Amino acid sequence: MHKKYNEKISDMKKCIQKKNKLRMLLKQTEQDIIKEKLLLNKISAEYMKCNQDVLKIESDDIISLFHAILGKDEEKHSEERQKLLKAKLVYDQCKNNVNYLVNETKKIVDILANLEGCDEEYEELINKKVETIYIEDEETRQDLKGLIKRKEDMNANIVEIDEAICYGEKALESIEKTIAELEAAGDFENPQNMNDARNYAEQTHRLLGKFKKEISDITMVTGTEIAVGAFENFSDLFFDSLIFDWVVQLGISKSLDAAKNTKNQLDKAMSKLYEEKVTEEFMVRHIEEQINQIMEKA
Repeated sequence: MHKKYNEKISDMKKCIQKKNKLRMLLKQTEQDIIKEKLLLNKISAEYMKCNQDVLKIESDDIISLFHAILGKDEEKHSEERQKLLKAKLVYDQCKNNVNYLVNETKKIVDILANLEGCDEEYEELINKKVETIYIEDEETRQDLKGLIKRKEDMNANIVEIDEAICYGEKALESIEKTIAELEAAGDFENPQNMNDARNYAEQTHRLLGKFKKEISDITMVTGTEIAVGAFENFSDLFFDSLIFDWVVQLGISKSLDAAKNTKNQLDKAMSKLYEEKVTEEFMVRHIEEQINQIMEKA
């Protein structure tokens, strides 16, 4: 009898956690859209007012973009041209980010519409479960109810950690592809590899942003701080390094270093996540023992 309640209680707790998380994510995503649009306007105002033609350059081929903006060898050392190139790279990324975030917002709203009513059902299920266990002492009944809720909270924490691990693994895969494409590109000799490296770097930037948000959620629910470095600056570091490598013509060493350093930071954060998951799983087993002890005495 208890088993049927256990499964339903766990499902409702996951529903509550998901709903609360999606509400925060929706708010954050809407703020991110505003942030990206403001950055687009800022770039246009500060860097493009005298160079509107730059906005029209098709940048699917990043090497052609570098040639078009940095110009001849003697011109590429111009700080103004380098700033213009950086602005164009960020501008294109912002446009892609806005489209991506708008689509994400629509998905979140659709999912939230199907998650209403789980809070009430969760409380009702716990009360019903406790009623099936004959306990005369009201204090013990409340203790049992509290333990059941703690267990479900920790199970929900494990779900949060698993989601963070999932995004972390996706980010690792993406940054490893970025590194592989950069290494295959040589000294900017292979345009397709450079284009792929840019696309993977953009994907990595988004995934690192999601990973950092997941880590923030874990910090809120478990109190454990997990260092994530300057993940939000990944695209800036990548673009700056790429421009530097192009200007000094010494291969793509700085770009590779930026990607590899970020990968190392991500590896460390992932190790901490795996440790946190083991700790939470241990605590769940400990609480289950306490629940069983009360039920055996009932």
